[in-house]
Amino acid sequence: MREELAGAPPLAGAEIGRFSTDMKVIAKLFDGFADPTRMSILAYLARHGETRVSELVEAVGATQPRVSVHLQCLAWCGYVKVRREGRAAYYSITDERVLEILRLGESLLADNREHVEACETTDEC
Repeated sequence: MREELAGAPPLAGAEIGRFSTDMKVIAKLFDGFADPTRMSILAYLARHGETRVSELVEAVGATQPRVSVHLQCLAWCGYVKVRREGRAAYYSITDERVLEILRLGESLLADNREHVEACETTDEC
């Protein structure tokens, strides 16, 4: 399917409409990034590579259960993967495309940060 859409506009194969299953799934894709704790986890993993949960807890400043819940969400969505070694769990970014989404977000934010920070609309949607 990727080859078919090469050169096409973004979401060319998706049905448009607020009740569209395609749009609901795409929105869920972005919901996976829509939390400061999850974004902190992803940013840390992007900078440091494979990391133990205990290190993520310290870096993020959240409790171990809270970080674990967010890691489960990120893993379920396919953004991170886990490798177990004995009792230790090591997490890393699953796919280069996740890093690219983070890079694109950072780039867009660099040009629009003051607008995003001032936006009150997204809190009410």
